[in-house]
Parts: sequence; C-alpha cells; structure tokens
Amino acid sequence: MSEESSEEVVQPEGYKENPDLLPVQKSERKIGAITFTFMMFSMNTCIPMFFLGPIAKSLGLNVWQAVVGATIGNLAAVVVMILNGHAGVRHGISFPVQLRQIFGFRGTHIPVILRGAAGTMWYGIEAYAGSLALMMIALYAFGLPKAQITPLAIRWLVVALVFYLGTLVLVMGRGLVKGIGRMADFAGPILFLYFIWLAWWLTTKPEFAKHLPEVYVSTAGWLSVNFLIYLAVQTNWWATVALNISDLTRGVKSWWAVWTGTIIGVVLAQAAGTALGFYLVTMAGEVLPHAIIVKYAPGAVAIILGLLFAFLAPWSTDMTANAPPLIDILMNTLRMKWKPAVIVAAIIAFFAAPWWGVESGPAYVNYITAWASNYGILLGPIAGPMIAAYWILRRAKVDVKRLYTYKEKGYWFKSGWGLSAYASLIVTIALSYALAYAYPKYLLATIGGVPFPGGPIWYFAVIVSLILFWAFAKLFKEDKQL
Repeated sequence: MSEESSEEVVQPEGYKENPDLLPVQKSERKIGAITFTFMMFSMNTCIPMFFLGPIAKSLGLNVWQAVVGATIGNLAAVVVMILNGHAGVRHGISFPVQLRQIFGFRGTHIPVILRGAAGTMWYGIEAYAGSLALMMIALYAFGLPKAQITPLAIRWLVVALVFYLGTLVLVMGRGLVKGIGRMADFAGPILFLYFIWLAWWLTTKPEFAKHLPEVYVSTAGWLSVNFLIYLAVQTNWWATVALNISDLTRGVKSWWAVWTGTIIGVVLAQAAGTALGFYLVTMAGEVLPHAIIVKYAPGAVAIILGLLFAFLAPWSTDMTANAPPLIDILMNTLRMKWKPAVIVAAIIAFFAAPWWGVESGPAYVNYITAWASNYGILLGPIAGPMIAAYWILRRAKVDVKRLYTYKEKGYWFKSGWGLSAYASLIVTIALSYALAYAYPKYLLATIGGVPFPGGPIWYFAVIVSLILFWAFAKLFKEDKQL
C-alpha cells in the first residue's frame, strides 16, 4: 500500500499545540528498514528480556515451549504493531494524535494514561535491573566475595537506583537523548552477543554442560494454565509499544521497514533471547543474569564488561521507550514543561521500581511474571478500536487537518468524546470480567486483592473491542464523522 502523504504543513486551529505532536513531514522521514530494525532490536535486547527464559523455567516449561510461546505471543503483538504503525508512516502523526479520530479530542487522555501506566511499570522494572548491575559493579570493585555481592546489591540497591535515575534526568533534561541514546543503543546488541559468548563458554565446562538435557524437560502441558500465563507474558511484553508504535514510525520512510523491523527486531530477537536466557539459567542454576555474570564469567574484565552493559542496556531502553510515555502524560494532561516532567517521571519510576518488595532473584522473576501476565486488559480494549477505525472505517486514511482542529470541525464527536470508543472499551472490560469468572483457572488474576481479568485476556479484548467499536460506530452514526 502506498504511503504517500501531503507535504502541506498543518496549522492547529482553535487551540495551541505541543510542537512535538505536529506531523513529521514526508521529507523528514529518513529512517530506513535497516535502521528501524536495529532500533527495535536495540530496544528489545535489555536485561528483562533474558528473564523470559527463567520465567518459562519457573512455570515448568521446556525450551521448545518457551520459544513457541515467544513466537506466538510476539507475533500477535507485532500484527497489531504493524497495523497501528501505518498511520505514523503515511501521515507522520504520533500516538496521542492518532487517538483523536477514535476517542475524541478530549477523550484521548484516558487511553494515553492507560498506555503510560503500563510503561511506567516497565520504567521501574528496567530501572531495578540497571541499578542492580551498577551496585554489583561497585561491590565487585571493592573486592567483596562473589557469594556476597548479589544479596548485598539487592539490599543496597536503592542507592544505585538514585544514581541511575539521576543520570537519566541529567541526560533527558539537557536534551541529550538522541546523541547519548544512539551510543547507548549499542549496549543492547553487545549485551546479547556477550550472553551468547557466555553461554558458549559455559557449555565448554563439563560441570555446566551436564545440565543441558534439562532444557527439554517439561512439567506443564501445551494447553496448561502455566503455558497460557507464559503466552500472556510474551504477548504483553510488546503490547505496550503496539499501541504507540506510530511515535516511532512517524520518522520511517516506508511501511515495509516497519514489517522487517518488527518481525526481525521483535519476534525473532525475542525468541532467540528467550532461548538464550533458558539455556543460561539451566546451566548456571541462577535466575539473575547479573548473578550469572558475577559468579561464572571468566575473569575481572569479563565481569566488569558484562555488568557495564547490563546497566547500559536497560538505561537506554528506559530513556528511549519507557520514560517518554509517562513524560507525555505529564506534558499533555498536566501541561508540564519538559524538564519538570522528566524529573517527576523519574520520581514516579523510583517508587515503581520494586526495591521495596523484591528480596531475591526468584522474587524479581515472580514480580515480572505477575505484572507482565496481567496487564493486557489495559491495552487490548484500546488496540481493537484503533485497528477498526483506521483500517475498516477509514480505509487507512486520516483527515490530518481535522486531527489538529478543535471542536466541531475536528474529531469532536460528543463534546470531544468518542462514544463508540468508550462504549466498546467499557463493554469489552465487562465481558472480559464475565469470561474471567467463567474460566477462573485460566483468566482470573488477583492484584492487590482485587479480581482482575488476566492471562491471555488481551487476545479476547482486542477482537471483541474491534467488533464492538465497529458496531457502536454504526449505531451512534459516528462512522459518518470519521
């Protein structure tokens, strides 16, 4: 499909727009397939990705089940990602602006907040991983015995966390994200290569290689609760970016680049990282990649380099992928300026990082599993209307001028709120609860004592909300306004 778009500069009407939300002109979209693939691969290859192997193992899966779960889950998220990314390529618009034709000019704030909430938790999870690596570097440099480094690093992690977030505030507050971010992006791929080398090195040692047959042992069936939980973890991992992918694709030259970048940089890379993490945890008997580095990397140089990239990989991912959605909420909803928003976002991430509730490596794995398997209900009901509005009702076209026009001449619907979108969102959540209670063994989770539709509910929510949005748009005659 053609990605042709007008070079006409859009002038907001009736309100003052954030310059960062104006369309990127076609002449300024310079990211090609190779660059975009590397971008997605760099965002993907961070420390939490290597927890996907330990998560699968803790659920009783074998390496084949882990890889299949990774492939199916990420492919499902990537399908949504590709469909939602087309608007960015063709029209140069960002996620909050893209939502206006669906949820209404005023109604966009709630889905932006829901997406930002999911990103905030990942901001904290990544910050924990990077800060842990920093603290372990410091303890190793002081010459502490290897057996003491991991528990002490977890105990004193909050000190490193302040430094970790402080450096992010310094870099982002000074507007150095692009320069330092590009340099730091190499940390992810290098970390990936580092773990490949470390896994190979472990296989050369009989005391580790003897555990390799264990990777094929499974205590959970393909249709078991544990496999479905793992499928949900893998799917939700990228279901966040599947919504706001246009924030990235608005600078991409062609839709083909989005296809190649997501399939190679997300699906294939995550499947490979899952297998790598599974082999490492099986051979080493440790769930924390940091602990594997400290205990088993051969020599001081290998340990320091491994921990350094274990810090830089999540640091760069937080800077480029996790912090921006939270900052967007603070800027667009609370009208904060850039620098205060960066500082407030870091403070929120400080409390989102699980330093207050994680006392060991297995506890960290359990924390990630509980979160990643149960937040799909926040995102699925947004993805369905986005796909239906753009591809079914609008046939992959958007009146860009109306997206930047306040009140009736724009995407105003009912007082600035899209009735179809919110009706589909509310009904989808209600139906998700009904389904979860009908199949509690598979779909009902409890978070803080509150019942929650969890597991692979994202799949149900995407499909149902898509159908409901189309039906409500016809019922409320909002399809005529699209």
